[in-house]
Amino acid sequence: MSEITFLASTKPFKIPDEIQEYNNRSVFDSIEDCVQLIVTEVDEYGWEDLVKDLFTLPYIYEIIGADSQLFLLYLEKHMEVGEVLELLHFPDQHAFEFYVKRLMEKPEPIEINVGRLTYQDQYGAYQFNPKKWVEELSHKNFLTEYGVTTIVKYD
Repeated sequence: MSEITFLASTKPFKIPDEIQEYNNRSVFDSIEDCVQLIVTEVDEYGWEDLVKDLFTLPYIYEIIGADSQLFLLYLEKHMEVGEVLELLHFPDQHAFEFYVKRLMEKPEPIEINVGRLTYQDQYGAYQFNPKKWVEELSHKNFLTEYGVTTIVKYD
């Protein structure tokens, strides 16, 4: 199995210097520290025509590490007001058609507002604690093959 996660953005996505410096490290204190956030344009690998209709945003990427603390750091410190991101995860890229069919038949979107600190899915809405919202989000399911996760930053 080879999972794949896509990221769409309202603007060209750039990994901040702080995260890129972490990506460039070669010495780690533990195996848990050995994570990276890698974002590449989808057209580099031929995915663009297959995924562009799944998103509403113009800039589409493949992302590795969307479930990592580095991505959460991006949301916490580097996401700008008005910025919108969309995420879609497929556990097995070789079953792409199966996941797209299921997604189209019964989508289960997730919406996260990192400005208002809210999370909403088909089961209801959740208000994050302002002092520990990043930790709380890390325990929520926000990478899914069942629907596009939309992350916004609006007050």
